[in-house]
Amino acid sequence: MANEKTLSRRGLLAAAPMAAASALLPKPSETAKDAPPLPAPFPPDAFRERQERLRAALKAAGLDAALLVPSTNLEYVGNLETHRSERLMALVVRPGAPSTFITPSFEEERVRRDAVASEVLTWREEEDPIRLLARVLKGASKIGVEGSTDYHTVARLVDATGVKAVDSSPLFDSLRSVKNERERALIADAAARTERAIAATHRRLAEGMTERQIAELLESEFKRQLVRGGGLVQIGPSSALPHGGPGDAVLRSGSVLLIDCGCRVRGYTSDITRTVVFGRPSDEMVRVYAAVDAAQRAALAAFRAGAIPELVDRAARGVIEKAGWGAFFTHRVGHGLGMDGHETPYLVGGNKRPLVAGNVCTLEPGIYLPGKFGVRIEDDFAAKEGGAEPLSTRPTELLTIAS
Repeated sequence: MANEKTLSRRGLLAAAPMAAASALLPKPSETAKDAPPLPAPFPPDAFRERQERLRAALKAAGLDAALLVPSTNLEYVGNLETHRSERLMALVVRPGAPSTFITPSFEEERVRRDAVASEVLTWREEEDPIRLLARVLKGASKIGVEGSTDYHTVARLVDATGVKAVDSSPLFDSLRSVKNERERALIADAAARTERAIAATHRRLAEGMTERQIAELLESEFKRQLVRGGGLVQIGPSSALPHGGPGDAVLRSGSVLLIDCGCRVRGYTSDITRTVVFGRPSDEMVRVYAAVDAAQRAALAAFRAGAIPELVDRAARGVIEKAGWGAFFTHRVGHGLGMDGHETPYLVGGNKRPLVAGNVCTLEPGIYLPGKFGVRIEDDFAAKEGGAEPLSTRPTELLTIAS
């Protein structure tokens, strides 16, 4: 079983070689009973309130209705998480009218049990659901279509009704990008479970493990946290690929190990990256980690309600450029986080729309040295007036794992 040890930069440079790993097989570090219970789900009234906010947004945008097929937006508004198929399933929300869920008849019981809608209408396999949808949209001339809706459905609806369909992605982005206190608490809960799963995985490491084997350990630790989760596991040169692995790279003494992962709690996601060294780090590893750590701290100092996203990115980028590794920071410094792992707002050059209180974003600067290793530190924060609300616990020092 591997042991964790945190060392300062000075301590890392002076540290003696660490003891050999135990020959015992790694064992699970936690059981489900050790994990805190999951938070309660949102009550139906929370979704009714969201539908009211959607109605107000539709009216302000001059839209007569919103059409939501299975998607994150449907889950957000109607409390139904389901896969999309060739059979039409959709929620229609109209200003001044009850919300209507259209579903295949064999799905009616599940929809009535789980979805939040004022009425449920069904269609049989031999029927054309577009006719039913056209009836629900009678009198509408311009509707907002959920952004990921397939072209075939929209084209058939337009042909049947003559309605003008527009992409309502900006409308939903605006509704979802500001997280209330309960939403932020769910993201923080997911982040805490993710941190525990990563730490437990670190304790089970042994020399000779592959990226795939470590990824399996990570997934098992998420299960012990009562959630499904996982992500990227990258060792050595593989960690220099921002979205590489997991593959067959093998953990050896002196390897950089990067784990980028998350989970969902009541529909809300975490996104955390931890970079550690298995064994004794090289001087270059220590210097690169220090630069990335300083870059994240600079981004955090700039991140707040009213901040310009591209300037948050610039704050981190300037630190890494000054350290001499600017060409090796190849992605934006962060992205919005909520029910999707990547959503608005994006902390990237060119985005000048100010952040608002309740925006939740990752801050994840990185340096990637081809053929050598990469370092990324990623944590989750909510913007507030005058600063940031941490939703995860950022590491203060480079972590080394005994090899």
